[in-house]
Amino acid sequence: MLHSIAVEAAAKILHSLDDLWEEDNSQAGFDPLPPLAPHEKKTSPPKHICSTSTPCPIHLSDVGKCYHSFPKGTFKARFSLPILPKFVLKHYAANPPVWTWSIKDGPNKGKSFQVPTIPVASSKLAPKAVQWIAVVFHSFKAHLSPIAIDTETGRVHQAWLHLYQNNMYIHLQAQLKVSCKVSTQHSSPPPPIKGNTSVPVDGPSPFSNIIAELRAKIALLCEKLYNLAVSHKACCLFHSNPPPSPPLGVIPKEGSTHPTPSPPPLPFLLLKASQNGIAPDPHPPSWLTTALSIEDIPSAFKGTLYSPSSVTLSTPLPQGTISTIKLAFEGSTPFYLGVLPRGFLEVAPMADRSLVAKAYRFPPDSTIPMARQK
Repeated sequence: MLHSIAVEAAAKILHSLDDLWEEDNSQAGFDPLPPLAPHEKKTSPPKHICSTSTPCPIHLSDVGKCYHSFPKGTFKARFSLPILPKFVLKHYAANPPVWTWSIKDGPNKGKSFQVPTIPVASSKLAPKAVQWIAVVFHSFKAHLSPIAIDTETGRVHQAWLHLYQNNMYIHLQAQLKVSCKVSTQHSSPPPPIKGNTSVPVDGPSPFSNIIAELRAKIALLCEKLYNLAVSHKACCLFHSNPPPSPPLGVIPKEGSTHPTPSPPPLPFLLLKASQNGIAPDPHPPSWLTTALSIEDIPSAFKGTLYSPSSVTLSTPLPQGTISTIKLAFEGSTPFYLGVLPRGFLEVAPMADRSLVAKAYRFPPDSTIPMARQK
């Protein structure tokens, strides 16, 4: 009882003291404290949102700064940027891909600026890395739908081309950063082992020589494979092997001959109908022999076949086609090769995608069938 009375008396005293404090402040001319201002949040600039219908315009000063997505309907088949090989990264680490832009008029006449870019074409004398990047562009072009290609010139519209070069340049820079981090990690020496001075820290690993030899062999094999693909030697089937020379130090006997090994049998036989009947095709086009010489080609394309009756691409493949493959030669529009009953071959500019068994890519070939001029 006494405790509650004491608490009430203390509360009344504190309340009266607060009234006296406010009355004194008002008489002395003190203004009441203003309310605290709300905390102002810093607003970040809005993020860029790419349009789904038109490609984003990219200026020379904006190349490589922001990744832009392609509009809907750009690709007729899924396309993704590939992982760049080491020889490509090594080349562009020493030679950044730039385009020199010179001003011809105005107050800055004669000045030149370097703009980052990605090459989309190359000559046969260009470095191997530049040729590889150009092949990637042709693969990108083969996946584009008609909205991104000019029907009159057959070239990619500039808006899509600039978008591809911008994204490919950002992809290249990201790959270079990753390769630099990996190389620095491998080049940094291992931390010293504390408490055990008998273990050699800087000594070579017992497997370092083996790993170095394997890497050298892999690099040599990659170089040979690339040279074969570029020179088209892998597709040449109509040649005979030279006779083997006798071993060193062995003198052949008089009258002895070294038999010339016969070339391996072809997995197909091309026939052609003529006025005298059906006979082997004496001069089949090189693109056809190249395609039919693939090891993993469907079985319907092996055995006795008849060369295509037409060399132009005009009509789609007829119904009843047994098997269909898609052929894409570098620098040309892809087309389709089908096998009809009894082994007749036909070419067409289009085919049912659900019936296409496989798709193949080849180096350029001047003998491929062309579309019929309207």
